[in-house]
Amino acid sequence: MTETGIIRDIKENSIIVAHDAGSACFGCMNHECRNKKLFFAADNPKDLPLKIGQTVEVKASTVLAPGQAIMAFLIPILGFISGFILCRFLFPEAGEGAFAFTGVIFLFAASFVVFRIRKKRPPKEFPRYIERILE
Repeated sequence: MTETGIIRDIKENSIIVAHDAGSACFGCMNHECRNKKLFFAADNPKDLPLKIGQTVEVKASTVLAPGQAIMAFLIPILGFISGFILCRFLFPEAGEGAFAFTGVIFLFAASFVVFRIRKKRPPKEFPRYIERILE
């Protein structure tokens, strides 16, 4: 994920960036950021010459993305599979429609469980780093 922002503060090798209200990120298409002043921290591993007020492009690290994808996709899919197999095991005379319906119910149940877990324990914020200076 790439975002654009303006440097507001520099502390050693990390900076505080204000989200650029003119640019829309893919996540909310600027719907959430329009009325809020959002700030986030970013690192400068490339040792770019940074100054307060510069516009920079910030990229989020993708290290945590596979874990979030597993929570978002794999667990509900496993819920569907387990519901399908459980119905087939408990009611072998039922038709394929009943197996699929039970799988869909388990899919939604697993999705709800993932939703509740993420509400109680939100995922860690992705580490961000400066990709390049735009101005």
